[in-house]
Amino acid sequence: MGSEYRLDELARQADVASTTVRLYQSKGLLAPPRLEGRTGWYDDSHLSRLRLIARLQTEGHSLAGIADLLEQWEQGRSLDAVIGIESELDALLGGVHAIVLEPAELLARFPPESMTPDLMQRAVALGLVQPTDDGKVRVGDRRFLETGSALAELGIPLEVILDEWEALVAHTDDVAGRFIAIFETHLAPDDWRSRLDNEDARALAATLAQLQATARQVLVAALDASVARLGRERLGELIAP
Repeated sequence: MGSEYRLDELARQADVASTTVRLYQSKGLLAPPRLEGRTGWYDDSHLSRLRLIARLQTEGHSLAGIADLLEQWEQGRSLDAVIGIESELDALLGGVHAIVLEPAELLARFPPESMTPDLMQRAVALGLVQPTDDGKVRVGDRRFLETGSALAELGIPLEVILDEWEALVAHTDDVAGRFIAIFETHLAPDDWRSRLDNEDARALAATLAQLQATARQVLVAALDASVARLGRERLGELIAP
């Protein structure tokens, strides 16, 4: 039997507010808990659903849009099958760890007065941070916060960091598109769009997770090689007599 959670513990595990869990239930995005007397118990399926909703929100989907996506996903599938596929998707997105902070905690990660209201609004627009219902700030992936604050400590202005992030996303979307094209062409069955059942979906999610891990290694190696090569060339120009 999997883990079970009370409302507050589920919210903590998912890095959302308890009121957010109730909101999702009221909108039909989250199944009600198992009742034992007056106590509601949630399980890992609820946690996977909350993480999937959070990821879709990070990618710019509205709650109404997410409800439509989930409805389409569930058509023709049993609830158990949908939960299983969501778990695979949650695993695929593994390694992406959100963090929820008080606004003051977020500001403290950067040099004093460097995070202006305009820059905060831009970070929200770029999907890097998201206000929560209880007045906190959710960072979709703590790695964004760690690298951003490290660059700021080196003396790079936050405006420049956000500029570079926006430009980088355009490049990574292009690279990711190439890997997805490889996935569809060489790893997915030819008729996968018309005959995909629940077992096939889980298998494809696992295959995509493997491709994601390999793509990450390739990109890191390629970036290291490029920075080293271009860095040597540029330093050579700067110190040449």
